[in-house]
Amino acid sequence: MKKVLIPIVLFSMSFLAATEVTFSVNSSTVQGIVDSTSGVDLRGTVTQWGAGTNLNTDGGDYWSLTISLDAGDYEYKYGAQIVNLDGTVSDYWENDIPGANYQGDNRTLTVGSEAMLVEMDYLGNGPNNTPPYTPTDSVDLFLRVDMSQHPDFNSETQSVYVAGSFQGWDPGSTMMTQEGQSPVWNAHIMTHAANHEYKFTLGAWGTDESNNRVLSVSQDTTVQWVYWNDQGPEPFSSNATIVPFTLTTDVSRAVTNNGFVLGDTLVLKYGYGGTGESVMFDTLEQVPFEYVYSVTIDSLPIDLEAGLFYQYYRIKNGAEYREIYFNFDFQGNDVSLAERRYHGFEGAADGEAFSIIDDVNSSVEPRRMPVFRNTDLLGSELTVTYSVDVRPAYYQVVSGDTLFDIQGTTNVTHEDSVLAWGSWINGPASEPLTGDSWTGWGGTLFGTTAKQMHDDGENGDAVAGDSVYSIQVTYEATATVGQEFKFGLRGGDNESGYGLNHIENIDVANPTVASYWGSINPLFYDAWDYDSNMPSLGIDENENGLSPNRFSLSANYPNPFNPTTNFSFTLPHGAEVSVNIYNLLGEKVATVHNGYAKPGNYKANWNGKDMMGRNVPSGVYIYELDAGAYFKQSKKMTLLK
Repeated sequence: MKKVLIPIVLFSMSFLAATEVTFSVNSSTVQGIVDSTSGVDLRGTVTQWGAGTNLNTDGGDYWSLTISLDAGDYEYKYGAQIVNLDGTVSDYWENDIPGANYQGDNRTLTVGSEAMLVEMDYLGNGPNNTPPYTPTDSVDLFLRVDMSQHPDFNSETQSVYVAGSFQGWDPGSTMMTQEGQSPVWNAHIMTHAANHEYKFTLGAWGTDESNNRVLSVSQDTTVQWVYWNDQGPEPFSSNATIVPFTLTTDVSRAVTNNGFVLGDTLVLKYGYGGTGESVMFDTLEQVPFEYVYSVTIDSLPIDLEAGLFYQYYRIKNGAEYREIYFNFDFQGNDVSLAERRYHGFEGAADGEAFSIIDDVNSSVEPRRMPVFRNTDLLGSELTVTYSVDVRPAYYQVVSGDTLFDIQGTTNVTHEDSVLAWGSWINGPASEPLTGDSWTGWGGTLFGTTAKQMHDDGENGDAVAGDSVYSIQVTYEATATVGQEFKFGLRGGDNESGYGLNHIENIDVANPTVASYWGSINPLFYDAWDYDSNMPSLGIDENENGLSPNRFSLSANYPNPFNPTTNFSFTLPHGAEVSVNIYNLLGEKVATVHNGYAKPGNYKANWNGKDMMGRNVPSGVYIYELDAGAYFKQSKKMTLLK
């Protein structure tokens, strides 16, 4: 019998094992995070683009996590969860954490075959991983104190100091630095390894904290922030009771926007931000055969000075959906409250009735009707046309403002750039175009032609050259009706700040989503009226085509006014024109227009807000038309609340 020799070839195969990667994070560069109640998590292609992978606290400002990753290139960011004063929890991308100053694109990481320890990341700083102090050859300490609960401290006239064994116990020589306009102050101390004691002061003994703080130091470290004297915010305390409290709203806009169906449950939650003993809720009842919903609460304890933060929620199939709302007038540091409604208690009295009505059909008014995101599925494949009118950007730059790129250098400083550059779309709504939800802003998005919008009269764009840019996106049946997105000129993140994105519901019968640039931040884009969708400072065309024959400035109407008034002026020829509002001290309060204006009849509008978007008090104000060497005139008007 013949034997058949079968050659056997042995293949040598090597299997690449996953690599252990340790991430370390320091939270001293943001505000509000404490190791006892807060959380920090890892997001990106290393895990998932969202919350869920929590880091472990190593005590104080330090957090870490070890995970296994295959060799390759990754992008990542961090997120955080902060417990609010009312007990609710706010989730943040690190860009949005209070105190963050995120610069640049996503963090990047290249993983090889050996275990690696990622260099310390500073939360909220972005890829530029520099500590909040300049390291020295000494042992570096970084101390922080929150002064918001000091009853007599005034940051405009006083400063905070630190005194301790590391500087000779001098109460007035080591002044701390205020972090922007926040109540948090910090100090960089250069010392040596030892057990130290210290306390915070206002510059002299007798203005110091009650007790010394103790710290054992062996190496450079940041020390977790504390409240002055360790006294946090006081719990809610009422000084009046409303009997009864009634709240009424109109859901017709929510129905029109495909986010609410009559018969859905509408819930009111109230007491956020320490304006109640806790966050409570009540169900509103529909007025039969109307779009009006209302609730009456027999007795509501309130703080007359604090007002009330509240929110509408839609309940459907057992799931809860918060309304889409941003409080454009909010000036506080608690970012979570910027997404709540607020109403003051001016005119309220103990034992008397009080009502709130939210029924204004507006995109910007505080008392506007609620709208909701529709999380239903489309049900079938659908091509949707998105459009954005960029005229608000044009007029805002014409008025003298710059549209800053918050993640890069694509700043818009000249109005001609708006139309010359054009718009790109970004965010979850654009994901079917490339497979990426949020494409990196700047050069990456600019180079992603699939997300570039066009004003050429083709592919869904209605009219070429009309300043409205369009793009078409085809969704699968499993996509949701409600979509989130943001625009960027030349691919820059220059429409508005972090966390302010467009959220719109698709109308399946008419799949066109029309937006106006900047409507997510109407207080900044004050050169545009988002209710009339016209410039706040507009030219009235002359029917005869002739320019006015002289300069003029009209009286304002109405006068007295609250809160909005109008006045007109004429220009016989083009000129650099500024229209400003002053108080009686001669201080500039607001700028209505600042830039070149061609010949024509103009109508100007002032909304009673200053340059920071804050409502100004009642009083006499002066409005002035200044056309340089050609013309200058001012008149008085009265704001009466």
